[in-house]
Amino acid sequence: MNRPIKHLLLLMAIMVYSSDLFAQGFGIPTKKVGIGFGNLPNYTGIRLNTVDKNVEKIVGINITAWQPKSFDVQTGSVYGLSLGLPTAMGTENRYGMSVGLFIVGATETLAGVNIGGLAVGGNNAYGINIGGLAAGAGEDLYGLNIGGLAAGAGENVGGLNLSILAVGAGENVSGISVGGLAVGAGKSVKGMSVALFAVGAGENVTGINIGGLVAGAGKSMVGFNFGGLGVGAGEKLVGINIGGLGVGAGEKVVGLNLSVLAVGGPKVVGLNTALIVGGSQVKGFSIAPAYFRIKDVDFDGTPTMTGVSISAFNHIEGVQKGLTIGIFNYAHKVKGVQIGLLNYNRSNPKGLRWLPIFNAGFGG
Repeated sequence: MNRPIKHLLLLMAIMVYSSDLFAQGFGIPTKKVGIGFGNLPNYTGIRLNTVDKNVEKIVGINITAWQPKSFDVQTGSVYGLSLGLPTAMGTENRYGMSVGLFIVGATETLAGVNIGGLAVGGNNAYGINIGGLAAGAGEDLYGLNIGGLAAGAGENVGGLNLSILAVGAGENVSGISVGGLAVGAGKSVKGMSVALFAVGAGENVTGINIGGLVAGAGKSMVGFNFGGLGVGAGEKLVGINIGGLGVGAGEKVVGLNLSVLAVGGPKVVGLNTALIVGGSQVKGFSIAPAYFRIKDVDFDGTPTMTGVSISAFNHIEGVQKGLTIGIFNYAHKVKGVQIGLLNYNRSNPKGLRWLPIFNAGFGG
């Protein structure tokens, strides 16, 4: 071990076993400036202490061993370099660079470069926050946030957020977020979010969202949305939406909508491709090799297909406005053209309802 580090560890050990001697503290040349030993509440220079209590203001280099038992005595601020052997904790705020062998923390604000061997945390953390296991905050975490297992905050997480397991926030996640397993927020996720399993939010997701298994939102998803199994939203899904098994929304799906199995919702608008495509109102170009379905599904309005649909079975329990191409085409009313082996238009006069190859609206 390098000699300066040996000397520093020896000095810290002496301080730990001589806490009474340093209880009030002393400094060279004074108790305000220079090199200070013990719990000096105001100091500028290099300060060494076992446990910080009732600090007011420290400027310079602050080296501590442990945190106090009570949060009530964790007051004041440190400006400069904070070193914790093993924990850099014990004040309300830390500004500058804070490094702890185990933990770096503050009861209120961490701002600057904060590196903890195990964890970094505070009520609010801003800057570069790196925790071997976790980087977190009670309220907001902003900046470059790297948690070995998790990065998260009770309210908001923003910036470049990286974690092996998860990135999450009680309210909002914004920026570039990569969670090995999941990225999620109680309210909204904005930016670029990538996770092996899931990307989601209780309300809205906006941006580039890639979930190895699923990507979803309680209300709306807008942007590029990919889910290995599925993409879904409680209300609206807008943009490029790709779901391995399904793409759907409780109210509206709009954009380029691609899935192996199904694309659906009360309203579906855009280019839609899946084995099964369906909804109450479908507009655009739909390719559904197995089945295309228009049906009244809790939607206020006449079930309507508008545009072009290519499917083995185009099943329209409503109005067809446009072109259907399939083996069997079925519609209650056609304002367009059916092309297929067999075509049915219920609104046509008898004798013209069932026609091979071609059918249209021949009624009044």
